[in-house]
Amino acid sequence: MMTVHTQDPNPPPVAVHSSTAATGASRPRAAERLDRLPSTRWLGAIMSLLFLSWLVESYDIGLTGSVLPSLTHQFTLTTSMRSFVAIAANIGIVIGIVPAGHLADRFGRRKILIVGTFAYAILTFATGLAPDIGSVIALRIADGMAMGAVFPIPYIYACELCPPNRRGRYTGWADSFLSFGYFLSPLLALVLIPNVENSSGWRIMFLIGGLPVFFALLAWRYLPESPRWYESKGRWAECEATLSIMEKRAELSTGHPLAPLAPDNTITSRPSAHPLRAVFRRPLRRRAATLWITFGGTFFIFYSIQIFMPTAVTKMGYTLTSAFAFTAVIVGISIPGKLLESWVIERWGRKPVIVSFTVLAAAASLLFGFVRGAVPILVLGCLMSFFGIGVDPAVKTYTSESFPTEIRAWGVATTEGFGRLISGVIGPSFIPFVLSSFGVGAVYVLVGSVALVSACVVLVFGRETRGLTLEESAATDDS
Repeated sequence: MMTVHTQDPNPPPVAVHSSTAATGASRPRAAERLDRLPSTRWLGAIMSLLFLSWLVESYDIGLTGSVLPSLTHQFTLTTSMRSFVAIAANIGIVIGIVPAGHLADRFGRRKILIVGTFAYAILTFATGLAPDIGSVIALRIADGMAMGAVFPIPYIYACELCPPNRRGRYTGWADSFLSFGYFLSPLLALVLIPNVENSSGWRIMFLIGGLPVFFALLAWRYLPESPRWYESKGRWAECEATLSIMEKRAELSTGHPLAPLAPDNTITSRPSAHPLRAVFRRPLRRRAATLWITFGGTFFIFYSIQIFMPTAVTKMGYTLTSAFAFTAVIVGISIPGKLLESWVIERWGRKPVIVSFTVLAAAASLLFGFVRGAVPILVLGCLMSFFGIGVDPAVKTYTSESFPTEIRAWGVATTEGFGRLISGVIGPSFIPFVLSSFGVGAVYVLVGSVALVSACVVLVFGRETRGLTLEESAATDDS
């Protein structure tokens, strides 16, 4: 497999018309050539590599909820300190994700993915050696900054490499690997934390989080840069080289030549002379605002489960071991939820999936805190996870489809940064106080209400992108 090298871009102005495939002097027409490709083993291997990037990262994301009860016990954390520990990594994610989006648009998706993965793996490993809670918090904030750089890259890749009828499906499959990692954290906590002497189980959990350095090496060796990104930077020779490899592999896989390209009907690039401001100006600002609210509301369900489910179940009167077991089952059920999403998103469309899944999850959340008994808790918790976390890949696909290639990573990063600020920092910072003052019921009424607001916003202001090319979707004026 050929590794496509990248250099710091210094691109000429992007051409908007050409009649032939790239020869080094003409535009490669990456969008048309990518969208006509069938599924191949090579594309499947690249997608699997990206799936793996989310798997190794999701373990790190799930660490906070899994180790929080142990940290609380060992360091005798107050409510306010417990709240700060819970949101430390998310603070870093919000700080890191937006500038990383700009860097991914400037220097390429591949470089940011590799550097970010290597950095957060080293920082997570170091957290396992932290001498005190202050060091844990500082390292988790730094770790979050590196994770924020990685978060949006896999689904940006999936949208840029896959044709319109497979984008949502591939993202749904990839996101199911995230849930597997989320499931892995409480499962390992169930095994390690109660059974390791000297209260060092949480340290081993963090040390294991250093393993993604090996993924960074795999990505450096095998992951190509996005041809769409190359073309957006005027790096046509590199774009042509990557596209040629993909086309040759497709022809070998199918046993016959690809269909000829249609006449060139290029859509003019939309970003202004100041692309960082384009997200906040017409025609993108209404679209961006809708996505920000959608991301924040739907991901609040995820954080309420991932960070606080062990604590909430303990508050309901169950032991810490039982709380980890409950959380593992509840988080694990999101995997079939995401697989269902990957099946229906190309049939129903993005809006119907986001609205229906979010409403069902919100209804389960509103009831969750008021039930007692293992079976009702598990049933409602699983429904909340199945639909509330299961909707996440639809939101990610919807977001990535909504911005032009030149600013896609920047647009996605600002959306995810704002969404995670609301759902992963501001919301969770209040949850320990709400939990201690009003109980589990009040926490999940808050979560369900926020989710319902986001569903209504999508229903009223959202636009459907199913079946559109990325260029058609980004060019739609909905201001």
